[in-house]
Amino acid sequence: MKSNVYILLMAAVLSACGKAEVVTFQDRSTVIKADRSTWTATASSEETTAEAAGASMLLDGKIATYWHSDYSVTNPPYPHWIRIDMKTAIKLVSIEITARQNNANAMTKFKLEGSTDGNTWSLMGDNLVFIGATKTAQSFPVSSSVTIRYLRLTALEGPVKNNFIAEIEAFAGK
Repeated sequence: MKSNVYILLMAAVLSACGKAEVVTFQDRSTVIKADRSTWTATASSEETTAEAAGASMLLDGKIATYWHSDYSVTNPPYPHWIRIDMKTAIKLVSIEITARQNNANAMTKFKLEGSTDGNTWSLMGDNLVFIGATKTAQSFPVSSSVTIRYLRLTALEGPVKNNFIAEIEAFAGK
C-alpha cells in the first residue's frame, strides 16, 4: 500500500514539474542502444605519438582499446573534451561510459552536453561522478526531453593530469 502511494505521489510530482515522460533505466525495454557504426569522435587532444589512442577508439567496440588525452607532446591539463557526431539526431536518454581496463586513474568528474548543430550546447549533466576503478559500463541518464545529434563529454577533474576512456555507448527512446 505504501509503495502504491509513493508511486502515485512521485507521478504527481513529476507531472507538476512538467516532465513529459519517465524512463526506467533498470528495465531497458523503453530504450534501444544507438547504432554507432557511422559515428565519429574528436577530442581536445589525443595520444597518437606514443600509442594509438585516438578519439576513434571510443567507438571501436573493444574495451581493451581507449582514447587517451595527449601526454607525449603537449600534456594539457583538465578540462579534456570528447565530441561525438552521431550523424543523425536521436532522442538520447542515457549514455554508458566504460573505463580503461588497465588504469584506474581516469577522470572523477565530468559534464555532458548535447547539440543539434555542433555549435550551441545544452547542459545535460554537470559534475557527474565517474569511478575509474569500475571496469564495467557506468550508466548516466540524461533528460529525455531533447533530441540531439552531437554529444560532448568534458572531463573536469581527475587524479592525474590526463584522461582516458575505453568506450561510450548511447541509448535512445524507442
